[in-house]
Amino acid sequence: MSTDIAVRTRGLGKSYGDFTAVGSVDLSIAAGSVFAMLGPNGAGKTTTVRMLATLLRPDRGSAEVFGYDVVREATAVRSMIGLTGQYASVDETLTAGENLRLFGRLLGLSRRAAADRAEQLLEEFELSAVARRSVSAFSGGMRRRLDLAATLITVPPLIFLDEPTTGLDPHTRDRMWGIVRGLVARGATVLLTTQYLEEADALADRIAVID
Repeated sequence: MSTDIAVRTRGLGKSYGDFTAVGSVDLSIAAGSVFAMLGPNGAGKTTTVRMLATLLRPDRGSAEVFGYDVVREATAVRSMIGLTGQYASVDETLTAGENLRLFGRLLGLSRRAAADRAEQLLEEFELSAVARRSVSAFSGGMRRRLDLAATLITVPPLIFLDEPTTGLDPHTRDRMWGIVRGLVARGATVLLTTQYLEEADALADRIAVID
């Protein structure tokens, strides 16, 4: 396991028939940093993240996460990453607390450990007051915070945040920024995709622009 470089890609690309979704991406992301991928809608940011997270198979090039190939060693890669996508992954029919306890159990925590971790995250993400409320009644900002909390049941070394603040109000956006900074302070690496120059400028150690 390479500990200095969290992500390395060489000529990474994806096509659908004649349509090129991602042309050729070369990245080197240092461990323990925030790396922002900045670009407009349709530039290929989400497709790149999905390839790195083993959800899409690249058509060309290569990619490694902490030295593990995303195609040949996908299981090892998945054990080291967390992903918060653009759309909520939580169950709307459950409460916030039930969602986090469920994720904890799926990740192998005991019933007690899952409950304790859920309580910690609800407090950290300012969701304790709505812990027993159905997620279907949540605002967009509350769902984004719950989504990120679910990603952090166990804090992975590498966290992908795909446009995490799109559509959020300024207060919730600032709260999310603080959470990202806290993750890196605890040793995590964050790859952040965003449309917002000010967000990339505020959070990232390095920025890549994808056209």
